[in-house]
Amino acid sequence: MQLLTQNNMPKNMTVFDVVASTMIKGRDMLNAGVARPFAVVANQQTAGYGKFGRQFFSPRGSGVYMTFVFDVPTGNFDAGLLTTGVAATIARVIFEMTGIQVAMKWVNDLYYQDRKIAGILAEGILTAGQLTQVSIGVGLNILSTVVPPELRDKIGALDVDVDKNRLVRQIFTALQADFAGYQQGKHLAYYRAHDYLTGRYVSVQVGTTVLDGQVVGIGQQGELLLVDDAGGSHVLLSGDVTQVKL
Repeated sequence: MQLLTQNNMPKNMTVFDVVASTMIKGRDMLNAGVARPFAVVANQQTAGYGKFGRQFFSPRGSGVYMTFVFDVPTGNFDAGLLTTGVAATIARVIFEMTGIQVAMKWVNDLYYQDRKIAGILAEGILTAGQLTQVSIGVGLNILSTVVPPELRDKIGALDVDVDKNRLVRQIFTALQADFAGYQQGKHLAYYRAHDYLTGRYVSVQVGTTVLDGQVVGIGQQGELLLVDDAGGSHVLLSGDVTQVKL
């Protein structure tokens, strides 16, 4: 079982064996004045979390757990384009390094063989009421491991022999190269080509409302385009896809 080490990592990437959460560690480093962009990666999280604060299963050695902190340019900043962009970048790096083409499930998951193999979480940091930085958390399952019973039918892994240290370096390098282009939607063609949901019938939780319908595409700002069972069209900027009918 290969573990991440600090050897041959760039100066702005810090490796930990075990942390509570790379997102929390990244926030602490930001507050301490560490220059951006920087990355925090770990072999294990004891309190990893994802969307809506849900626990993110992060066992030692089977995955890589990463947080990347970037300064945000002034002006309009679209969260949907950021999250879909990060997903596209990571999917491309995985393909380049392993030959495995994963799919992107709106808005923050990567799927392989109909199971979730990665989750992405973006959190904005405000300074004097203005968005100044963004923390991007990524948990990627590389090898299968024993999982809690409630997750056995939901999560999977790449199950491929890959150099973890090189993988996280390549992901960070690619994110730095692609970051400025996300707000122009330069990644959307790739995202749409490997979108997991288009054409499928889904249930989407939007606040207290559940929408059932067919996904018909991804919008120009990374929105989910849905036609409900009554024929109504919806452009969803956020939400939680709770069920996918395969």
